[in-house]
Amino acid sequence: MQRDPVQIIEDSPLFDAAWYRRVYPDAQLYDRSAAHHYAVYGGTIGRDPGPDFCTAAYLARYPEVAEAGHNALWHYELFGRAEGREVLPSPLADAAPDPVAQSMIDRAAPEPLADAAAEVLDRVFGARLEGRPHRLMTEFDHAGAARFVNALSARHAETLAARNTLVSVIMPTRDRAVTLTRAVRSVLGQSHHNLELIVVDDGSTDFTSDVVNALAADPRVVPCHQPQGGVSSARNLGLSRARGEVIFYLDSDNIWTPDFVRLMLIALEVSGARCGYAASRLHDRSGKVVGYRGEPFDWAHCINGNYVDLNVFCHRADMVKEYGGFDDRLRRMVDWDLVLRYTHSNRPIYCPFIGCLYSDDASDETRISTSKPYVFQRVVSHKNALGFDSLSDTLDNLRYVIAIKQGQTPEHTTDEVAAALERRGHRVRCDGPETWQSRHPHDDEIVLIRPSADGYVPHPEQLNIWLGERAERTEGVEATVPTDGQSPEAVAEAVEARVRAYLQPDG
Repeated sequence: MQRDPVQIIEDSPLFDAAWYRRVYPDAQLYDRSAAHHYAVYGGTIGRDPGPDFCTAAYLARYPEVAEAGHNALWHYELFGRAEGREVLPSPLADAAPDPVAQSMIDRAAPEPLADAAAEVLDRVFGARLEGRPHRLMTEFDHAGAARFVNALSARHAETLAARNTLVSVIMPTRDRAVTLTRAVRSVLGQSHHNLELIVVDDGSTDFTSDVVNALAADPRVVPCHQPQGGVSSARNLGLSRARGEVIFYLDSDNIWTPDFVRLMLIALEVSGARCGYAASRLHDRSGKVVGYRGEPFDWAHCINGNYVDLNVFCHRADMVKEYGGFDDRLRRMVDWDLVLRYTHSNRPIYCPFIGCLYSDDASDETRISTSKPYVFQRVVSHKNALGFDSLSDTLDNLRYVIAIKQGQTPEHTTDEVAAALERRGHRVRCDGPETWQSRHPHDDEIVLIRPSADGYVPHPEQLNIWLGERAERTEGVEATVPTDGQSPEAVAEAVEARVRAYLQPDG
């Protein structure tokens, strides 16, 4: 029988529960054992289990342990000790208690100690993004995260207020029977108990609906079922059932760290913000850490590319009535659209701690949402930059960057079609075989492929359309625009119509 990982840690002579609670006082508010806190959270963000074991040093010395996503002390006791692996003492072993940590223990911080906590929070909440945001970071400031969590947990009045807050968690799912239970448990296992979890089954074809109904044995789980309508429809159904004062979202293949909700609620109370977000750690299907996401907010940068993940985003419930829910007219990037609308006039706070362990498995074809051509990003960016409420108005005012791919011998109508598209406001370039792949896929939103372009392979991040008849269907090409007997203006108009139908199929 496999031994319980928490028990392995608790039985280790290197684990010191009293030391752990003293050094990391937020663990004192956790309603389970210190060993459980280290197993599911502390070890994840690089905390040490006792004075004689340094988590960061062990993972740095044995990177295969970190890459596999294993808890350092668990691995050492199960394998490393017998293998004679090296351990180093914690750099905090002989350190005096952190002043913020001591204030947590005493529950009555003298003024200088309270000021120390306030200084940390003021610095974090006032932080500005330096340079451009990173889509993915290879390193994360775990020590800074610990300081932030300690300072946040020292705010006793806000902590008490947060405990009374009812939270609604919206979880859409489709064909996720295997991963759903793990995600749900990460919600129900939160140190903040006053919550409802609304699980919306979006027309699953496996036994996900049975799993959802079984999970409803916990009275905090609210099961909902609907015919497949997409992620926006599923989340909007969840929002319509929500009773909480603060709304959170979690996809059914990801999990939260156990203090995520509690810490975010305190952060909203302390800062007075209406919305906020934390950081996330990404891993692949094998558990290998891929990287981290999480940086201070800047709307001017976010409008050019989202870096706020919905799985670590939360907001006051009244924002739904003010700004609306998810835009179900958009086929993709609905998370980003909601973040942009909610944060345009309400600067969110960034809380630099790991709130979510995010499954970043590009090969998973059962995702409720999948990646699509870059032109969807242009639509969402344009819609929010110009303040359009209507997707139809957005598309009416959007002009595209178009590349026409042709063979060595250009077809005589290509230049005429290009000129017609340019007269309609688009930027057009004609490429022969020597320049087919010379540019980044995001440089061209629409690609028109002529029959003469034999051997051209459509890129999945571009919207690809055949310009002229094609006998066989080619993977990655979404539509065909006939050219025989058509004027260049008629062809240009047909191209726009095909693009619009793809971006707004019901419009």
